[in-house]
Formats: sequence, C-alpha cells, structure tokens
Amino acid sequence: MQRSCDTAGFLRRSASSWFNGRLDAGLHCAKEAATGNRRESDELSQLAQFWYVGLLIKARDLDAGRRVLESAEAAADRGGAASDRMTAVAHNVRGSLLFAMGSVDDAMDEISTGLRIAERCGDRSLRPPSYVVLALGALRRADMRACRHFVDKLSDEALLGYFGQAPGAWVAAQAVEARSGVESAASLIAGIVTNPVVLRQLLVSEPAAASWLVRACAKLDAPDLAKAAVEESAALVAEQPEFSVIRGSALHAAGLLEQDAAKLHEAADIHPDRWCAASAREDLASLLAVRCSERDRTIRILESVLDTYAAVSATRDSARVVNKLREYGVRRGTTRTVECEGTVPHGLTNTEFAVAELVSQGHTNNEVGRQLFISRHTVAFHLKKVFQKMNLTSRVELAAAWKVFS
Repeated sequence: MQRSCDTAGFLRRSASSWFNGRLDAGLHCAKEAATGNRRESDELSQLAQFWYVGLLIKARDLDAGRRVLESAEAAADRGGAASDRMTAVAHNVRGSLLFAMGSVDDAMDEISTGLRIAERCGDRSLRPPSYVVLALGALRRADMRACRHFVDKLSDEALLGYFGQAPGAWVAAQAVEARSGVESAASLIAGIVTNPVVLRQLLVSEPAAASWLVRACAKLDAPDLAKAAVEESAALVAEQPEFSVIRGSALHAAGLLEQDAAKLHEAADIHPDRWCAASAREDLASLLAVRCSERDRTIRILESVLDTYAAVSATRDSARVVNKLREYGVRRGTTRTVECEGTVPHGLTNTEFAVAELVSQGHTNNEVGRQLFISRHTVAFHLKKVFQKMNLTSRVELAAAWKVFS
C-alpha cells in the first residue's frame, strides 16, 4: 500500500509542477514515480512510466523516452495481459514519441488505435491530448478537413469539461488562421498570451508555440502580445536553463521579434526538434532575403529547410518553401498538400488535386490560396483546369463529385 501511495504522490507532484510550467520539477517527480521499487505488474507503476515518457518527449529527450517506453512495455509483457486502459495509453505515448521524431503517419495511426481502445473501455482522459496530436498532424499534412474535425472534437471536450489544455487552444488558433486568416483567431491568441497559466503550460508543452505566437501577433500588429510571449519564454529559460528545447524556442521567438539573425541561427543550431529547427532556419532565410548579397545563402538555407520538412512529412510547410524558392527561380517540383489514395483522379496535377480537395470542402479561393501559399488568381486558374478535366461547371458539382474520392 505504501508503495502505491508513494507512486501516486510523486505523480500528483509531477503533474502539478508540469501544469505550472516547471518541466524540471515535473520530470524529477515523474522519474521518482517511474523508477522506484514497485511491483512491475502494478497498473499505477505502468502509468507512472508512461507519464515519465510523456515528459521526456516534451523535453525532446527522445532517446531516453524510447528506452523508458521499451522498458515499460517489456515489464507489462512480463506481468501478463495489460488492461485496455494501459494498452490505450501505451499507443498514445508511442504515437506522441513518433510524432516528435517526425514520423507523422505512424504517429497518427498509433494514436488513432489508442483512441479506439480507450473508447471501447470508456476512458475519456486520452481524448484531448490525442485530438491535439491528430489535429497537428493533419495541419502539418495540410489535410484541413481532418484538422477541423479534430478541432471540433476538442471543442466538444471543452464543453463537456474535459479540455483544460493549453495546446488545444493553440491548435484551434492555428486551424482558424489557416482557414480564415489570423484576424479570425485574434481573440484566441490574445486569450492564450494574456493568461499566465495557459501561456506557461503551452510554452513548455509545444516547442513551436512561442515562434508561432510572435509571428501571429506581428500579423495582428499586436507588439505587446508578442513581447509578452517572448518575455515569458525568456523567464522559462532563466528558471530551467538545462533544457535546450525551451532555450531554442525562446531564442527563435526573440529572434523573430527583434529581427535578430544571430538568435535565429543559434535557435536552429541548438533546437532538438527537427521541425522547429527547420522553422527557425526558414525564418532566418526570410530575414536574409531582404539583403541582395545574401541571395545564394538564402537559397541554400531554404533548400535545407525543404529537405527537413519533407523528411518529417510536413507537406504544408514544404509547399510554402517550394513557393519561396520559385521566387528565386529555383524549382524543386510541386508538393501535394493533401493525401490521395491511389491514382490522382481525372489526370489532375498535384496542385489541381489540392485545389479541388479544398474547394470541395467549401473554401473560398482566398482561403484555398492561404492554405496552399498561392494567390487567389492562381487558385482560379487551377480550378478552371479542374472543371475542364472533370467536365464540371460549378463548385457545387465539384463538391458532389468529390465525395467519390473522400
């Protein structure tokens, strides 16, 4: 009994520290909970190990996370059949680890499997974190229909009282921005930045959040909000300097706010998250692009960024960089920004397929252009080609015909 009490106590302290933005204390207590002298078959002990893996993922200590996860699964195997709840948690944690490693498709498969098992045993606790990763994965692949579906699921959980997670608000803001522009997400962004608890939890949960907030606030002409996000990021670094993931995120955000190439370069060098490091390099390239003497360097950086985005299945980001390279006369081919099973229908090109998919979902030309990083005139041109190839005359007919491929 005492052993279980010790485990539960460490878990409570770990969760409390974590939700207050203290990754260091959260990890320390999680390790104590996961590695103490307890029965290997005890479900609470298994949960402690999975929680510990989750925080190692947040710290982007992925090798350690993989080792602890393998140990936890081996212990579960020795202890006999795991409960459905622990099986669901294992799938969720494994999916989160795969997502952090850049294996988006595998991550979404694992998390979807965990969700199905959790639904079967009536466990709702995995829903919010699962929907966050699934929405982020869909956004990264530019599958806006799936992204909106999972954001709606998050909203349902919020109404039912199960939400309460800063990452959920952040991914919802990203989805709104992608669909309708950053102005439509202004209240969400302000709510995140002006709530100290939400902001701290978000900044230690999602390494891409600080830079995204600064970028969004710049578009909104809200320098005070951008400054608040940067200052909180810096405060987290001062409190927890041992985490390169926090330090890299803070440098990236500060480099964006201050237009400081040195900080962006350092952020890209030290950030342990591959996607985040590529994002910092992309922002560095944008800063260098205004200098005529840096043209060749800018192209080299963008090509490196494109390779990284492609490696981590970030097709939406790849499409943006492909268009930036075209501005320099560098063609790296087109990137399909939505998924299509099998042969592309009616001989559509990759871009035509992407335009048709988004238009069939009810997006305007402006919204499609924003999501594919092309002008509305280019969208109209591709849409005309889609109509010709599919023998259609209207967006309504396209929406009806496209259901065959959904």
